[in-house]
Amino acid sequence: MPREPCRVRRRHDMWKPINNIAYRLYFSYRNRMSRRENRRWAVRVERTRDTEPRPVLYVAWGRIGDVVLATGHLKRMRRMFHPSPVWFLGRSRVRPIVEPHVDAFLPFPEPAAGLTGFEDARAAGLARSGEQAAGLTGSGSAPAASLEGIANRKFRCVIADIHTFYGGLFALDSVLAAVLADRKFIYEGYHLGEDLAPERPYPAGYEVVPKLVEEEGVGKEDAPCHLLHHNAHYIRSVLGHCGIESEEGEAWRPALDHIGSGTDACRRFGIEPGKYVAWQPFSDNRRKDYPPARWAETFAAFPGLQFVALAEPGRTEEVTRTVPPGVRVIETGLTGVMKVIREARLFIGLDSGLSHIATVMGTPTVCVCPDSHLGYFFPYPESYGFANLHTVSHPEYLPCRGCFMTCRHEPLASTVIRGALCLRTLPSRLVVEAIRSAM
Repeated sequence: MPREPCRVRRRHDMWKPINNIAYRLYFSYRNRMSRRENRRWAVRVERTRDTEPRPVLYVAWGRIGDVVLATGHLKRMRRMFHPSPVWFLGRSRVRPIVEPHVDAFLPFPEPAAGLTGFEDARAAGLARSGEQAAGLTGSGSAPAASLEGIANRKFRCVIADIHTFYGGLFALDSVLAAVLADRKFIYEGYHLGEDLAPERPYPAGYEVVPKLVEEEGVGKEDAPCHLLHHNAHYIRSVLGHCGIESEEGEAWRPALDHIGSGTDACRRFGIEPGKYVAWQPFSDNRRKDYPPARWAETFAAFPGLQFVALAEPGRTEEVTRTVPPGVRVIETGLTGVMKVIREARLFIGLDSGLSHIATVMGTPTVCVCPDSHLGYFFPYPESYGFANLHTVSHPEYLPCRGCFMTCRHEPLASTVIRGALCLRTLPSRLVVEAIRSAM
């Protein structure tokens, strides 16, 4: 291992406490903004005659990858809570992932996601159409509008997804507090160090399930810190509180079995199944993006491969400007993306939702990751058996992994503007080696 990066680490460790302070100030500000918005979201809920069996309401604030990881228990919840139906309240973009697993899908109409800037204009249109289809009416801000459809109903229980509360930012507390239910559950959080999440504004009336604690004597490489372990711990705890037994040794493996063949989609785009490499050029979080110049170096090592860049609707021009010459750009929604990924010879992506989709569908996957989140999302635990996933990260920064991008080597502003240091300095040869290994 070269010595220079180690000397750099010793010289710039001072940035970690400074960045922690900046992080705390930022989330303190976001918490105040959330509470200000929540005052507009308050809805008066009147108790009405109960109907039996009462539904279970699962509320998910997470995005695509977060919900993919939750499919392991979502697909079992109807059986677990039978005869109660399962309702899902979440972002409109995740509908194709979860709809087959639940009895009712209720989308957060925009601008709910606009509070954190997660969705685009097209998603807003989908949410509005989904709202009409689900019979949700009303005016006002998004969570209040969504709540109109569930306001006069009492639920068997409310389960807030593991990502509903995270990092001190809580956007939906007044909404969740207003829903009527026999019991309400929320997870303490899977990474709540004092430096990263000093404020923990849990909603009123919720039972906080303590987070999974790392087993004593377990090495960091094998520690049960992955989100899949946290999900299993959380949901099993909820089931126990509700008097429902679950198979303790069963691994709740995420699944997207309902996504059928993508042959027709390939034919529509003029590509041959199994003969192309699907690629995600960038994500919604630019701190997790690999530099375009590094991608160009990587692809230059494979002159005989057909690379297909996946673009969200409305972002084709942005993608076209950054892709290397000769790369085909395909614009399609999430369902089309999943079908294209299913038929790909290989998928190359980032620490984001599409890499989770590719992994879970069984497509050979190379995921280029920052060390900042390593172990929480990628790689997957070996016990879940996803041998098709190849995670690439910078070996020089493994000692400081899990920083959640409060870097010890540079100011937080540099990370936000330029991306994670451990990712933007990741040599392309390591990505090339992973691609060769995966194929």
